[in-house]
Amino acid sequence: MTDLAAPPTGAEPQRFGPRRVRRNWSTPTALIGSAALVVAASTVFAIVAIATSGQVRSGFDAIGHSEAPQVVATNDLVYSLNDMDANLANVLMVGDKQLGPGIDRASFAKLFEQDRAAADHDLQLAAIHAGPDGAAAQQVGQALDALGSYEALAAQVMYSDAGHADRPAGQVPADESALFAKATDLMQQTVLPAAKTVAASNGAALESSYEDRHDTAEAAVWWIAGSGVLVVAALGGVQLLLFRRANRLLNPGLAAATVLTLALTVWGMSAMSSSAEHLRGAKKDAFDSVAALTAAKALSTDANADESRIIVDPSRAAKYQDSYLAKSEQLMDLGSGVTLQTYDSAAQSALDTYFGDPVRHPVTFGGYFGAELRNITFPGERAAAEQVLRAYQVYEVDDRELRQKLATDLPEAIRFDTSPAASDSDGAFVAYSGALQNVIDINSRAFGTSIDAGLSGLRPWPWVPLGGAVTVVVLLVIGMRPRLAEYR
Repeated sequence: MTDLAAPPTGAEPQRFGPRRVRRNWSTPTALIGSAALVVAASTVFAIVAIATSGQVRSGFDAIGHSEAPQVVATNDLVYSLNDMDANLANVLMVGDKQLGPGIDRASFAKLFEQDRAAADHDLQLAAIHAGPDGAAAQQVGQALDALGSYEALAAQVMYSDAGHADRPAGQVPADESALFAKATDLMQQTVLPAAKTVAASNGAALESSYEDRHDTAEAAVWWIAGSGVLVVAALGGVQLLLFRRANRLLNPGLAAATVLTLALTVWGMSAMSSSAEHLRGAKKDAFDSVAALTAAKALSTDANADESRIIVDPSRAAKYQDSYLAKSEQLMDLGSGVTLQTYDSAAQSALDTYFGDPVRHPVTFGGYFGAELRNITFPGERAAAEQVLRAYQVYEVDDRELRQKLATDLPEAIRFDTSPAASDSDGAFVAYSGALQNVIDINSRAFGTSIDAGLSGLRPWPWVPLGGAVTVVVLLVIGMRPRLAEYR
């Protein structure tokens, strides 16, 4: 039996099991590998910055140039529909008499046709935006069908009225009054609800879109921050490797690339943060007021039409009076229990409270006006909104005077209702409508300015991150090339 041969002296004993392999990368290999990580991180930064800025930019385009205008268009549709019905009532109210310049049957019929054309145009645009299928398309289709039925009834009303020559103002034949009641009921119960459903749907879609796009802009800040930190970390790793392997304390090329990356990251975060704020300002500060006040404008026209409806169809005067009060409360809600007789005193008390404290401006009323007064943001907006309150108060007082005249002197009531003089009801309504439009214009301009500012701030992107990433790689090569040349 032979003994196993002993291992040679000095030989390492054989070990069984997994072998531990230590990879000693050469310095050039390590530097090239770490440089590749910088290139990869810079690429990620460019992709993230380009993608996020593109998403934010598309949000400004969608909200500023498509979704918000759709909301305004549908509110304009409601306004046109209300004005149609108001002018139909006016056609019957004035009869065959010329009550003043532009106050006759032909003038109101012409205004009716203008409103009809505007409503048809707005509905056609709504149909295009809604597409061929879905709930929105169905809502627009219902509005179109209902409007067609209303227009047919309105044509009957005006044709019938045209056959009555020398009819005194305000003395509407019973058959015409009944036909008008059928038409205005169709407008109030079918056409307007369908149009308001379309408007509400567009408003809800805009709000949802804004929330998503604002969240995207805020998230973009952190995506850019994270990808920028990744590049800085990769550059720091290369610098650390140079310090350990080549005893180089500072590499100018890498230092410049690091500073550039930090600058781009801060700039990107600032741009996305500013974009989020511009988007918030456009939607919340400006457009919410535009939407509320354009709805208030349409509602005011409908309330004003109730005054003419009482004259055309006195058998339902109580219904139109209640309708007028309900719309007044939507405009300026003064709390429960307010009647048409107590509305003016309640409004005066609320305005005394508001104007009595010029520092805090306490708003104790609700409705569209309360919402606007709680959202004052832009130069000149408060003064313009306060003018709306004053003009509205004058118009409301004139409404009570109109009702008193109706009870005693119908021709004078009609003159007062249709006269554009500043001291008469229609003149007061025109002044109030103009004041309301002024506030709408202030907020519309601010909305456009915010949208433009947001898009302007994003204009350098995507070229900035793309050019920055390329520059970082160039600086990396400039910084690494001399060090790699040492190992050739």
